[in-house]
Amino acid sequence: MRIILLATLLACSATAGAIAQSSSDPAIAKKEAELERQRIDLEKRSLELQRKEIELEKARQDLRTAESAQSLRLNLSGDVLFDYDKAALKPAAEEALKKVAVVLSLFPESTVRVEGYTDAKGGKAVNLPLSRDRATAVKDWLVKNGGVTVPISAEGFGEENPVAANTTPDGKDDPVGRAKNRRVSIVVDKPPGL
Repeated sequence: MRIILLATLLACSATAGAIAQSSSDPAIAKKEAELERQRIDLEKRSLELQRKEIELEKARQDLRTAESAQSLRLNLSGDVLFDYDKAALKPAAEEALKKVAVVLSLFPESTVRVEGYTDAKGGKAVNLPLSRDRATAVKDWLVKNGGVTVPISAEGFGEENPVAANTTPDGKDDPVGRAKNRRVSIVVDKPPGL
């Protein structure tokens, strides 16, 4: 798209230069003005496209994405989204979820899974329902507020699949590790060929 805009811009500039050299006829002057207006419009479009590309890249970096050939995983810290031991979204979670919605809009033919995880405190009887409720809260926000229209499901895994140790090597509690395990992952399953 950017190459097409650039080629059109160069063609307009070259045409305007050739016309300017040919004569000072009013019809030619009018055509020069029109070509100059088109050149400026193309520059504006090019700048807008660059701005959108930068915003998208920033959103991807902010979400710490992990992409494979068939899926894209967006990991959000549970501490950003929820208060401790709660499943209601914090007001500050909206900014992160807006970025997720932008990324999901790029994959309209995909399916999405929202996966909730907890740390190892509290036991499975507490953690599994909490992780399900958190995944459902994120899914509901994306559908109601983020405009996500692709098929989306929510699932809780409790303390399964930790990404860090919940305890230090000497067996003491590791709050940093536990914080990493409290997360919500949004998994985009791409259709074949994407």
